[in-house]
Formats: sequence, C-alpha cells, structure tokens
Amino acid sequence: MVNWLAVRRHFPITDRCTYLDHASCGPMPKPVSCEVLRYYRELEGDADFSWPRWIKRREEVRQKVAKFIHASSDEIAFTASTSQGMNFIAELIAGEGAALANTLEFPATTVPWIHRGTTVQWIEPRGGIVSPAQVASHLKPKIKTILTSYVQYQNGDRQDLEAIGAIKGNRFFVVNATQGFGYLPIHVNRARIDFLATNGYKWMMSGYGSGILYVNRRWLKRFRPSSAGWRSVEHPERFENRSAVLKREASRYELGCPPFPHIFAIGAALDFFREIGFSNIEKRILHLTHVLTEELKRSHVRILSPSEPARRSGIVTFEAANARHVVKRLGAKRIYVSERGGGIRVAPHMYNTESDLLRFVKALKEEMRHS
Repeated sequence: MVNWLAVRRHFPITDRCTYLDHASCGPMPKPVSCEVLRYYRELEGDADFSWPRWIKRREEVRQKVAKFIHASSDEIAFTASTSQGMNFIAELIAGEGAALANTLEFPATTVPWIHRGTTVQWIEPRGGIVSPAQVASHLKPKIKTILTSYVQYQNGDRQDLEAIGAIKGNRFFVVNATQGFGYLPIHVNRARIDFLATNGYKWMMSGYGSGILYVNRRWLKRFRPSSAGWRSVEHPERFENRSAVLKREASRYELGCPPFPHIFAIGAALDFFREIGFSNIEKRILHLTHVLTEELKRSHVRILSPSEPARRSGIVTFEAANARHVVKRLGAKRIYVSERGGGIRVAPHMYNTESDLLRFVKALKEEMRHS
C-alpha cells in the first residue's frame, strides 16, 4: 500500500493550486529539486573539480534509464528535448524512404521528417483511435519507417507498441514516448523499437531541458551521424584536432559538455518513482482518470478519449463549448488544465486526489453554465 498523501507532500504546488496539466509540464517534486540543487552547490563550491564525480553520476543515471526501458546503457543518450532526439533519428534514416504517421501526432514526431523532404503517408484515426490493424493496412512496400507516439497528446490514445512492433517487418519503428514515459511500461526489445525519443519535463517531472534518446545497437553500428562534437569521439580528453573517431555508443550524440542538472534530475525522478513503485504509479494515474471520466459522464459531458482499458492513459479529453475561455476561467480559480484535441484536456498525476478531480468538475460545471 502506498501512502499517497505522504507522496503529495513532496509537491509544494498543491498548497497553491489544483494542477491537472501534466501532459503539458509536471511540477518538480522535492526529491528531484534537491538533487538539482546539490549539483549547483557542488558547482558553487568546487567548480570543475567536481567533474569526475559528475561524470560517474551521469553514467549511473544512464544505467537507470536503460533499465527502465529494458535497453542497454550504450543505447542511451541524453538530449535537451524530444525534438532534438527526433532530429538525431531523422538525420540517420529520413532518406531511407517514406514514413507512416497519423494525424493525431504532435509535430515533434513529424516535422523533422517533413523538413528533410521525406514523403509522409497519413493514417486518419477512427473515432480518435489508431489501431494496429489500421497501421498494418497502410504498410505498403514504399513505407520504410513507422512513426508513432506511445500516447497521443490530444486525446490520450495509448498505442500497443508490441503489436505494432510485431507487424513492422523490416521497417524502422520510431516512437515518441513523451506522453507515456515515467508511468507506463516500455520494453524496447519486446516492441522491436529501433529508435525512441522522449523528454523528462512532463510525466517524469524532471524539468525542461531533460531528454532521452534510445538507439538500437544495430543502428549504432550501421549509421554514421551527421552531427558530432568534441565529446562524440572515443577519447575526448585527448583533444585531438586532426581526426574524429566517433564512439560506438549512443552517447556520441552528447556533443559537448553534459547538461548535468537535467541528467541528475532524470536520475532523481527515476529513483523517486522506483521507491513508490512504477506499477503503483501506473495504477494510481489510471484510477484517477477513471474516476474523472465517470464524473464527467454523470455531468453529461462527451468524452473524446478512448474508453477501452488497454488504450487508456493519463490523459482525459472531453468536448466543451468555448474551451479556451473555460480553461482561462478555470485558471483564474487556480485550476490548471489545457485546451487540446477539440476540447479540454485533463492530465492528473499520482499525487493528485479524488478531491482535486471533484473540485475541477464542480468548477467546470459552473463555468460551462456561465459560458
């Protein structure tokens, strides 16, 4: 049993507002901010003499990330964002042939390919859902890459990654894990994922500037990246100017000096989540979205998110007239949600309570009556 009220005390934001917008950005919990501040205190007191222990801690975090997604540490790189990771991926394989995506996608998934002139074939969701069967029906020979988000940002549709991986054939499988990373399980090998990009500032709550890139070892051997920096090479401390022998690990994408505070935040978040239990967090969030969905149904609100249990996530989107105005009015009451997917998007986290949801629904009813 988890004492969720004790977990809630790690989130000072709860003293000031009802925050239900984790699909946009998550507030940093105290154990994570303490680790970030630890870095800055070390920087303040020791400056570059802290470098060896920072490098050691970075590698420890790399191992934690790899364990979380069932990868090897040499397949993990730290980036600044999902967009940066997707661009690193696109520079390798955008020229291999056409890509397949769906129209629910967040642009970070697709813009890097469009920018490089890749032909993108589009799947139109049916009832807000993109099924593996729909993906399979679009897998023509010219399709060389499958692009998908683990969870769609607009309505929370959760993809069956293993089912898609089972039908990909000899194509590249590229996943934007942003809206599922931290609270939903990811097994890159079972799902036959070739590349994965995500950030840490949403559900991981480790702040802006924290990102992760996974590259299957097979492609590290085959492809040579277009981008490289002084820390991309096998022996960066030799400061060699006349040659560039790149690392054989994904860390070659860490082009310059590491963004230590962002990396340490990811590590602290993983430690915090592991202590609570990843499966406990998943169950808690899905319980809260179920409670919210039932309350909205009782209020005769049309839910736009999938109802099938296997497709549910931490996102609940529902239809609302004057959604932008309603969201703004709720914000004035210190209740924070977003306008997305043709309605209002609500995304609670593990520390939220049923009382938070009831407060939101009560305020929503008032605003919808007025509007």
